Amino acid sequence: MTERNVHRKVRRNVCKKECRKRKKDTMRKAVSGWTACALLVSLVFLCTACGQSGQEDGSAAADIGSVLQEEAGDPVELKIMYFFDLNTPGTHYHDLWEELAAEKGYKLKITPCSTEQIKDKLRTALACNELPDIFVVWGGGYPNFLFDANACLPMQDYLEASDYKFKDIYVVPYKDGNNYIIPCLVEAYAVTYCNQNLMKQMGLEMPQTWEELVELVEQVNAYNERHRTNFAAIELGDKDNWLAELLYDMIVNRIDPYAFDKLQSGEYQFDETPVFADAADKLAQLVDMGAFPEDFIDTGEVEAIENFVHGEAVLFPHQSTIVNYLIDNMGAEAFTLESFPCCSSEFDPDYAAYMMDINHSLTPGFCISANTEHPEEAAKLCLEFAERVNEINVTQYGYLNMEKNSKLQEPGHLAAPAVQLQEMVSGAKKQTAFWYALMEKEEGDDWRRLIKKYLTKAVTKEEFLQEGRRIFGGGE
Repeated sequence: MTERNVHRKVRRNVCKKECRKRKKDTMRKAVSGWTACALLVSLVFLCTACGQSGQEDGSAAADIGSVLQEEAGDPVELKIMYFFDLNTPGTHYHDLWEELAAEKGYKLKITPCSTEQIKDKLRTALACNELPDIFVVWGGGYPNFLFDANACLPMQDYLEASDYKFKDIYVVPYKDGNNYIIPCLVEAYAVTYCNQNLMKQMGLEMPQTWEELVELVEQVNAYNERHRTNFAAIELGDKDNWLAELLYDMIVNRIDPYAFDKLQSGEYQFDETPVFADAADKLAQLVDMGAFPEDFIDTGEVEAIENFVHGEAVLFPHQSTIVNYLIDNMGAEAFTLESFPCCSSEFDPDYAAYMMDINHSLTPGFCISANTEHPEEAAKLCLEFAERVNEINVTQYGYLNMEKNSKLQEPGHLAAPAVQLQEMVSGAKKQTAFWYALMEKEEGDDWRRLIKKYLTKAVTKEEFLQEGRRIFGGGE
């Protein structure tokens, strides 16, 4: 049997197995509807790589616009799979789809997922030739398998014909010269949120060095002991397998902002270069000190966000896309947006100028299936959706503008954290990639699982470094 035939056979078997499982699950239980949360305009640009706890299968589908069917005849029907509303405390995407469906008279069958769910759903749908008409992908190298399989329509003609023009940085072609993504979400950056109320209450200051961070953890622990409270020094929730990786990457980036570049080029080896062992030691030190909530391994990203909003932690390493949600729900004066402290042995006064770009090479957005029956309608719908999202981001929140030659005006007064973010981005000397963004899915998932094993002491530091070498190359 040829290699090509083997691949075909494997693909058929995967399809049959997954489709049988899906039918069995459908017969076994009805899919429940998902509960709408409070309207969240500020999180329309979330990208990161993180899942939602509490959702059984994320496949609650809603038919929208069917009320217009009698008036407009048979409407355009489009299936849409997306993940943002199930990753954040809100339903903005669903609401905006509903608004556009009503305006255009379309019938949209929407499947909301978490990012962890959509990773598997898209691969299964590709194997079964059942990709939805429109689906959302995040940035970096993740969607490559879809592009390489010719599963997505090239979008450059639609992008060029549209009156709405993206800045060039958001429409960088794939390696084959095609644009497969209609951008919708601006770049996200790794930042650290600081609860100012708790800082004042405990007499703390934002740490700038690793030693100061350790001292902050000790002070929070002492405060808890004196007052019989249970505040966390650092909020963290790794149930969705990405916030712990983000923290480890941030520590490495604060020791050596060029470490990941050198790891990718082969100049550094994961188990031989001290920076990676040093970062592992620091991560373990935080665990041993009780810097995180006791149940952080079983805490989802959304729950972690809400914990911070409700004042349960002093610091929160996350990404910049939740800044406006925090402003809306905490107040602009309740927190600041900071850089994670310098972690090198010698203090680098420029540590804050080395930022981590969550999505890196590709901007998250919409892909359209190569098999859709309505390519033009799907493309125009996505472009209009993206335009409205950008308008909301810029005019209501002063977030980064994706539109070229834009006439959109920021609000007259920007909240302090939003100004901080703009200053951080404009002053950045280097933007390091979030590691997962440049990794193949299998390797990236192995890497995230390894971080969790290390945090729970299921592997030793030596095993962590050896397995890291295998994942990042350089031998078994």
